[in-house]
Amino acid sequence: MMVGEGPYLISDLDRRGQRRSFSDRYDPSLKTMIPVRPYARLASNPVDDAGLLSFATFSWLTPMMVRGYRHTLTVDTLPPLSPYDSSDTNARRFRILWDKEVERVGPEKASLGQVAWKFQRTRVLMDILANILCIIMSAIGPTVLIHQILQHTESSSRKVWVGISLCIALFATEVTKVLFWALAWAINYRTAIRLKVALSTLVFENLVSFKTLTHFSVGEVLNILSSDSYSLFEAALFCPLPATIPILMAVCAVYAYFILGPTALIGIFVYIIFIPIQMFMARLNSAFRRSAISVTDKRVQTMNEFLTCIKLIKMYAWERSFTNTIRDIRKRERKLLEKAGYVQSGNSALAPIVSTIAIVLTFSCHILLRRNLTAPVAFSVIAMFNVMKFSIAILPFSVKAMAEANVSLRRMKKILVDKSPPSYITQPEDPDIVLLLANATLTWEQETSKKNNSKKAQDQKRHFVKKQRQEVYAEHSPSAQGAAGSEEQSDSPKSILHNISFVVRKGKVLGICGNVGSGKSSLIAALLGQLCDSRGKGEVVYCIRRPPCCHGS
Repeated sequence: MMVGEGPYLISDLDRRGQRRSFSDRYDPSLKTMIPVRPYARLASNPVDDAGLLSFATFSWLTPMMVRGYRHTLTVDTLPPLSPYDSSDTNARRFRILWDKEVERVGPEKASLGQVAWKFQRTRVLMDILANILCIIMSAIGPTVLIHQILQHTESSSRKVWVGISLCIALFATEVTKVLFWALAWAINYRTAIRLKVALSTLVFENLVSFKTLTHFSVGEVLNILSSDSYSLFEAALFCPLPATIPILMAVCAVYAYFILGPTALIGIFVYIIFIPIQMFMARLNSAFRRSAISVTDKRVQTMNEFLTCIKLIKMYAWERSFTNTIRDIRKRERKLLEKAGYVQSGNSALAPIVSTIAIVLTFSCHILLRRNLTAPVAFSVIAMFNVMKFSIAILPFSVKAMAEANVSLRRMKKILVDKSPPSYITQPEDPDIVLLLANATLTWEQETSKKNNSKKAQDQKRHFVKKQRQEVYAEHSPSAQGAAGSEEQSDSPKSILHNISFVVRKGKVLGICGNVGSGKSSLIAALLGQLCDSRGKGEVVYCIRRPPCCHGS
C-alpha cells in the first residue's frame, strides 16, 4: 500500500473535505494495539503489520535480520518504507497544520512549536501513558513486593505458596515494566523520525522555492538541515519522559511516608532541591551549544568561501591567512563545545549522587530521632529511591533537548516565514523581442524599508514602464548599453546593477564582456530572476523572459 493508493494519511479530513471519524483516523494505530497479529500481511512494511508485542520488542525485524545473516541485504531485498513514515505524507500533513496556524495568527506570531505539538500530540500522550504504566510497575515491584517478601521471610508461619506467588508477581511486574518501557521507546523513535522528516522536508521545499539564498548563509542552511533537525529528533525522543516525574514523586512520597514515617520526606526534598540545579546546568549547557552553533555557521561559511575561491587564494598566496582564520574559528568553537561537555558531564554525574545523598540523609535523621528501622523497610526505601534515580537522570537530557529544539524551531521558522521577493519578470508584447531591460536597478538583497503596495503607485509604474518600453524598442540595438560601469558606486551601496537598459531581438547574439567585478555574473543572475528590484525615484526595473513561441529559435 503506497501513499497515493492507501487511505488519506495527511490530516483529519478526508478527500472530500469532511472530518474523518476516530476509527478512520487511528485504524492502523488501533490495530497495533492487538497483542499478536500472526495473519497480518497486507502492509508493504512489516512494522505496519506488527502487533503490540512485536512492535514493542522489535521482533518484526527478526525475518529481515535472518535474511541479512544468510544473504547480503540490498536495496531490492529491503522492504519499502512505511507510507506513514514517508517524507511526502508527513511533510504535507505538517504543511496543512502550519498553514492553519499562519492563517489563524499570522506568520510573525505563528508558533512552530505549537504546530509540532499538534503534529505529534496523540503519539506523545500514548507514550506518556506507557511511561506511567512502566513507572507503576517499577514502583510496585521493588517497593511493595520486595517489602512483602522480606516480611514473609521474617514471619514465623512461612507458607511456601505465598512466597512463590510473591516471586511470580515480582517477575511479572519486572517483565511488564520492561515491556512498557520498550513500547515507550518504540513510540518515541517512530514519532521522532516523523517529526524530523516532516520539518526537514518542509524547510528544504521552502529553500528550493527561493531564487537566491543571499539572505541565508550556506553554513546556516547546512546546520539547519543536519544539526537542527537532529535536535528535533532528540527532543521528540527525550522530552516526553520527564512527564512522569510528578506522578512518580507523589507515589513514592506517599508510600515512603506510609512505611517509614515523616523522615522519608527528607529524601524526597533532596530530589526536589536537585531538580532546579540540574535544569540550570542543562540550560547553561544549551547556552554554550547555541553559541557554538553560531560559530559553526561561520566556520562552514568560511570553508565554503575558501573552497569556492581556491583558485584566487592560490594565485594571491592567501593560504596562510585563510588557514589561520579557520583555525581561530575552530578554536573558539572547540572551547564552547568543551565547556558544554564539562557542564553536561557534571550534570550527568549528579544522578547517582542524588540517590546516595537522599538515602544517607533519610536514614541518618531516622536513626537520630531514635525510630525503629528494619531490614524490609530499609530495602524498600532504597529500592524506591533507586526507582526515582532514573527519572532524575533523564531530566538533564530532556531539558537540554528542549532548549536546543526551541533554538532549532526559531531558525527553521525564519526560513518558513521568509518569502521570495516579487518577480520582476513579465512576457514581451513584441514577438521579435526575447529580452528587454529598461532602466533596471537591481540588488542582491531585498529592501524592506521601501514598500509600494498602493494601487495608485502600481498604475503609475505600469504606465511609466510601458512608455519606457516603447523608447527602448525604438532606440536600442542588440548590444548591451549601460553594462560598462554597471556597478553602483555612488548613491546606494546596495545596488549591484544600476540603470541597465538593453534589448535582445530574436535571432541575434549578444556578448557580455567586462573587467573582474564589473557585474557580468550579476547581469546573468538578473536575467534569471535571481536579483531583487530597487525601486527608487525615476527608476524602473523591467526584465522580460523569452516568450514560449521563441524557445525553438
